[in-house]
Amino acid sequence: MENLDYLEILNEDAKKWRSVWSQFYDEGVSANYEYSRQPLKWWFNKWAQETPTKPYLLLGDAVLPYAYCNDVSRRLANALLDLGIKKGDRVGVMAPNVPQYVLAMNALLKVGMIEVPGNVLHTVPELTYLFNDSGAETVIVMAAFAAKAFAMQKNPDCCVKRVIVFQIPGSPIEIPAGDGIYDMDTLCKNASNAEPDVEVTADDPMRLQYTGGTTGVPKGCVITNYMAHTQALRMAIGASLNYTMIPREEMRVLGAIPINHVYGWNLTINLCLFTGGSIVLVPQPTPDALVAAVMQHKPNFFVAVPAMVIGLVNHPKIKDGTADMSCLKIVICGSAPLPVSVAREFNRLTNGGIVEGYGLSESTNIASACPVKRGKEGSIGIPWPDTDIIIVDAETGTKPMPGGEAGELIMRGPQMVTEYWEKPEETKEAIRGGWLYTGDIARFDEEGYLYILDRKKDIIIVSGFNVYPREIDELMFAHPKVKEACAIGLPHPEKGEFIKLVVVLKEGETMTQEDVQAYCRTSLAPYKIPSEVLFADELLRTDVGKADRKAIREQELKKMEA
Repeated sequence: MENLDYLEILNEDAKKWRSVWSQFYDEGVSANYEYSRQPLKWWFNKWAQETPTKPYLLLGDAVLPYAYCNDVSRRLANALLDLGIKKGDRVGVMAPNVPQYVLAMNALLKVGMIEVPGNVLHTVPELTYLFNDSGAETVIVMAAFAAKAFAMQKNPDCCVKRVIVFQIPGSPIEIPAGDGIYDMDTLCKNASNAEPDVEVTADDPMRLQYTGGTTGVPKGCVITNYMAHTQALRMAIGASLNYTMIPREEMRVLGAIPINHVYGWNLTINLCLFTGGSIVLVPQPTPDALVAAVMQHKPNFFVAVPAMVIGLVNHPKIKDGTADMSCLKIVICGSAPLPVSVAREFNRLTNGGIVEGYGLSESTNIASACPVKRGKEGSIGIPWPDTDIIIVDAETGTKPMPGGEAGELIMRGPQMVTEYWEKPEETKEAIRGGWLYTGDIARFDEEGYLYILDRKKDIIIVSGFNVYPREIDELMFAHPKVKEACAIGLPHPEKGEFIKLVVVLKEGETMTQEDVQAYCRTSLAPYKIPSEVLFADELLRTDVGKADRKAIREQELKKMEA
């Protein structure tokens, strides 16, 4: 079959399905939009000028208005330029959801520098790979996690040269003096608060969102200002039913998902850059912290993962009615399937309708979502406006599958990345003929609603975090007592999945579960540590002799069900 022929067939299939699902968009939500070509910083400046006293960031008793935040962001942007950092340079940011992270992000947007978000839970080896791969020579970090940045700075094999540290008011941490170490407050105090004279366009990259794949090697998804803007517009209109449920000027988001993750970043930072909304930050999203933030600041838009929803459903103040959650008009839940019973109970207790969806780092988060008024239980909804999704055969990826039959989900749209950072071969593998091949197995029903069935990729999702099992396998292979290892994900009622590691020891060697967990902690973030370890004589294998992760997982599932 000629390349052009199969692409034409895919185009025809997309056209057919578009006519099916497009009739189910909520009233006021269009299937197509026109998008601004302004960079993201234009929107931030717009709101700082038009609504200078409006709260932009809220955390506890701290309320930071747009004008103040814009002033700090300008100062930091100019300070970065003064240090010799220029447009297009990559800058790492390591912090939980605190105001300084958001201000740093806006500073980078003003001068066209590219953010590389680093998870504060990651180990120094994990972060070193991230910053070396991206070439990030500068890291902005919260003082509590600065030791990791200093370790990278001292490592001759790491590219990090500058570390900019910010303190949390009331909780100062002593930071050593040294070359390439700077205090963010001092830099801002000494810098100009004029808008930096740096041209930034819609097509300029603004974030490298690292993801992984079947190899477990993280790849930087190159996200541009334009990609982020298209998502912000569609989210604002789609989630608010064209501002009828939440007027644009009243948008107030509960930002509890880490903004270093594409999900939390997209549905808090991007959404409010477009709407001029306010962000209620929650650095540690425990049930108590979430309830307290809702009670104090009355957000109307909540971005959640299933573990958060489960925690709220079981919170005593919500169950007995002493915590009023009625301010929540829309709740977006993603990253893992939400049990239907939990969604029903949450809706009953809070009057906040839950919307489930589906997305990837490669799709700048959202690719499909359930309509607010026309959702289906268990479905990830219908394709996002201006987004085509079709199901193709998993073997060749060239043949459309009939409705109801499983295959690989592929997609295209203005939010789709077009490259992985400096990885042309991986880019060619994932993006073919303008279609992003997700590796996820799904099906359509007769109305064009999507259902995820399985994953070609072996990603394990623990409390919303992606875990790539081969990373754990490779670490265990390096242990002198271990012959083989295979990590799998199994269902967990709160976390979505937990990690079980099957280990085959070398002859005559002994280890305990605690030994394995302690070894993993030396190189892996806490959420990647196996919760259970099974010692086996051998691993199940495929016909070609590889460890059969799918078969191993099915075997362990049967044990759980027995």
